[in-house]
Amino acid sequence: MNPLRPTSTNPLPAVVLACRGAPGADLNLVRSLGRAGVPVIVVGEYPFPPSGYSRHCIEFICARDFTLQPERLLKVLRELRMRHGQALPVFASADPDLRALVALHADLVGTALWVSSSPDMIARLQDQRRFAELARQHELPVPALHAPRTLEEVEALGRVLAYPVVVKPSQAGSWHRPGIDPALARRCAVRIDDADALMRLCCQLAPQGLEHLVIQDHVPGDVDEQWTVHACIARGGSPVLVATTRTLRTWPADFGAASHLETVSMPDLEAEAGAMLRRLRLRGMVSMNFRRDPRTGRMWLLEINPRASGASLLLARAGMNLPARVYDEVCGRAAMPPAVHWRTGLRYRHGLADLHAFLVRRREGREGWLRYLFSLLHPRTVFRAFDPSDMGPPVQMSTDWLLRKLRGSGRWVWSRLGQGAA
Repeated sequence: MNPLRPTSTNPLPAVVLACRGAPGADLNLVRSLGRAGVPVIVVGEYPFPPSGYSRHCIEFICARDFTLQPERLLKVLRELRMRHGQALPVFASADPDLRALVALHADLVGTALWVSSSPDMIARLQDQRRFAELARQHELPVPALHAPRTLEEVEALGRVLAYPVVVKPSQAGSWHRPGIDPALARRCAVRIDDADALMRLCCQLAPQGLEHLVIQDHVPGDVDEQWTVHACIARGGSPVLVATTRTLRTWPADFGAASHLETVSMPDLEAEAGAMLRRLRLRGMVSMNFRRDPRTGRMWLLEINPRASGASLLLARAGMNLPARVYDEVCGRAAMPPAVHWRTGLRYRHGLADLHAFLVRRREGREGWLRYLFSLLHPRTVFRAFDPSDMGPPVQMSTDWLLRKLRGSGRWVWSRLGQGAA
């Protein structure tokens, strides 16, 4: 038997990409695959990502800034192909590394095993302006979206819009540019309550180009009116695994990534999402973000992400290991049946971000200490970093945080000494 071929005792390694800004997503992917007995090679665009310290990671390779220079990633994947004698499955953990894979799509044939939708479909889903057109074509329930090209168009829109509205980047990460406030760049969207505020924000973003923003109708309600449907779509085009999570808190507050969420049962929403996915003919792992209008009960589709979500480990613990299902398909392994009982009520928490989110909500009078403390004591919680069976990542993250603090303290001391000497 060829020792390089995957077997039950010698599974083929999977490659997980780790880009800047999403350490929880790649760590969740590594741990999800590890739960299924799949060894993982982490390829990071920066040194020392937490996922590289997981016990499930058998090798870490640094391909610096591969999201900006995808040819560096291609070189690594080709070297892995030569070393293992066959193409390895590759998993994107966030939008930047997914865009890198799309850029390399033609070169990946025979080099890597990547299950996803077509490059054009991915590009349409990742660009809010193109996604709005896709939604119109397929009659998806997406809130009305406006894409002004000049400040004059913004001014005209400002006179007729029904406020509040939200301003959001046209693509994830498109506000991470010099000249844009980093606090603004971290947000998924910004709520705007009047025309003057809209013009001020657009004037701030105009030097970078108004093509990097869109204006969308605001769906009211707190963050707990948001649900995400996660699906794995096989070659036939039908979802084979579908699960739902509900958002409880986000960071940044209201318009950020989920810092606290739980697994729920939403069969009607899952059926509606499945019908949309079949119309779009997507493949691989997909997550769909919905928000319910509390005035009408209508579910609005906010976005579709054609990749694994940051909640992949929570889903695996609850009985729906989507990365493992994709791995089984691309490697030709017999897929393990999903758990008979989908475990609802499991929670996922990004501890520090969730604390920041709570403190904002407390200042605004939307949540008290008692509710927060009870959420801390929830017995079925999956933590972003802490895992007693996989302590490498939390130890590395704690050490890295401590070193940053010490370096910062050292710079402060030397600056004070310099002032004294002067």
